[in-house]
Amino acid sequence: MPHIKANGVTLFHELFGDSSRPTFVMTHGLGGHGRGYSEQIEAFSQEFQLLLWDMRGYGQSERVPVTEGAYSRWTHAADLSSLLTELDIGAAHIHGHSLGGLVSQQFALDYPEQTLSLVIQDTSAEIKQEFLDGWGDMLTTVREKGIGALPNNPRRGWGDKYIAEHGDDIERRRQETAERNAPQVYAEGVRISGPELSQRPIAPDLGRIACPVLVICGDEDRTTPPGGLVRIHRAISQSRLVIIPGAGHFPNVETTERFNQEILAFLREASAA
Repeated sequence: MPHIKANGVTLFHELFGDSSRPTFVMTHGLGGHGRGYSEQIEAFSQEFQLLLWDMRGYGQSERVPVTEGAYSRWTHAADLSSLLTELDIGAAHIHGHSLGGLVSQQFALDYPEQTLSLVIQDTSAEIKQEFLDGWGDMLTTVREKGIGALPNNPRRGWGDKYIAEHGDDIERRRQETAERNAPQVYAEGVRISGPELSQRPIAPDLGRIACPVLVICGDEDRTTPPGGLVRIHRAISQSRLVIIPGAGHFPNVETTERFNQEILAFLREASAA
C-alpha cells in the first residue's frame, strides 16, 4: 500500500523496480514531494529498487500539526528510519536534496546501520549570517502572507539556460508548489533550513559519516551555492564531488541525463564495495 504508518505518522511512498536489488531512497526538498523525481524512475529502477517518499507534511503524507519538535531534520530522519523498517528494508542507499539533504545527512549520522551510501545534493551543512538573513525574510513572508507572496525570482533556483528555455515550466512548478503546500508546514521547512541549521549545524559532525558519499550540485545553484558543497566534500574523507555545469538548484530536472549517469556510477561502485 502506498500509505503506511511509520514513527506514528502516515507516510506516502512508492516503490519501483526489483525488490531483490539494493534500495535507493530519494528524499525531496522544501515544498517538494517524491514524484519530483519522475525523471529518475526509469533509469534508477532498472538496477535498483527505487523508493520515493513524501516527508511528513508534504505531498500525500500526513500533515502533522505544527508543534515543538514535530518538524525537524531529526524527526524527518526518524520517519525515514521507521519507514524502512516497516517496509522490511534493512539498509539502503540514501539520497537527499536541499531540505532533504539536511535530513539525509542527519539520517546517516543517526542511523549508520541503515545507510549503505549517501548522496548529498544541492544542500548545506551550515549557514553563514549573510544567507541566514534571506531565510529569515522568507520565514516572515510565508508565516504572514503565505507561500504565494514569496518573490518570484527564477535565478534563485534555476540555471540561466533552463530559465531561458523553460520559463513556462518554472512558473508552473512555482504555482504548484504554492497550491500544494500548507503555509505552516512550508514555514517549518524554511525554519529548519535557516535558523535551526544556524543554531545546530551539521558540519561539525560530518567526519563521523563512514559510508561512501557522493556530493553533487549545479554550478549555478544560488540557493545553496557550490562552495558549501565543496566544504561538505572536504569534511568527508571518503566522498566524491561532482559539480554539474549549467545547472542550478535542480540538476535532476535541468541536466537529467548527466545527473542520472553520475548517481548510477556512484551507486554501482558503492554496491560493489
